[in-house]
Amino acid sequence: MIHVKDLQKQFGETHVLRGISCDVAPKEVVCIIGPSGSGKSTFLRCLNALEKPNGGEVVVNGFAVHDPKTNLNTLRAGVGMVFQRFNLFPHMTVLENLIMAPMALKGLSKADAISRAEKLLQKVGLIDKIDAWPSSLSGGQQQRVAIARALAMEPSIIFFDEPTSALDPELVGEVLAVMKQLALEGMTMVIVTHEMGFAREVADRVVFIDQGVIQEQGTPEQLFTHPTNPRTKEFLSKVL
Repeated sequence: MIHVKDLQKQFGETHVLRGISCDVAPKEVVCIIGPSGSGKSTFLRCLNALEKPNGGEVVVNGFAVHDPKTNLNTLRAGVGMVFQRFNLFPHMTVLENLIMAPMALKGLSKADAISRAEKLLQKVGLIDKIDAWPSSLSGGQQQRVAIARALAMEPSIIFFDEPTSALDPELVGEVLAVMKQLALEGMTMVIVTHEMGFAREVADRVVFIDQGVIQEQGTPEQLFTHPTNPRTKEFLSKVL
């Protein structure tokens, strides 16, 4: 579902991504770990063209992200994105946040959009907050609404950019529980995370990025228990 070959990204003189290559299969859960500033979030943002690659190939759901002729709105209609900050529209209720895009971009009737939203809010345990304003919700609740909003477009892939890093520690579990359920249901996910226990439990593959390159990747068992790259070993010794 995702094919990346020799992805390059620069910001001025700073070479952030230095030749990333990897593929993601349908229903695969890939967790990306690494130190701050290593290029993890930039890599994710290049996958749905929030950042424009300076070189290489990026193909997502059959769409060539690197091709200027690609219709990015069509690409993004099939790809969900959950950010570190929740990015809910503050002037809309929870329900309005969920129904806007399916109605505007996919042509759903209001009744169908509301029905879908209600099912998704049940799924994330927030049906009782359907008429609430985002400002009245906890961080964990807002992030669960953000996940429901991404799911409302019925994407085939969801990208998560450090979805729990802005949360108080006691709120992290409720968001990870929703993500674990999505993994069990076969959603294709690429997750930038600092939650090593979550990556160990849920990921099919863990990718360690540092200094703009993939230093090592493998199953959670391989990477966390038997890392071979010295930089991977050094990183894990500090975070585990």
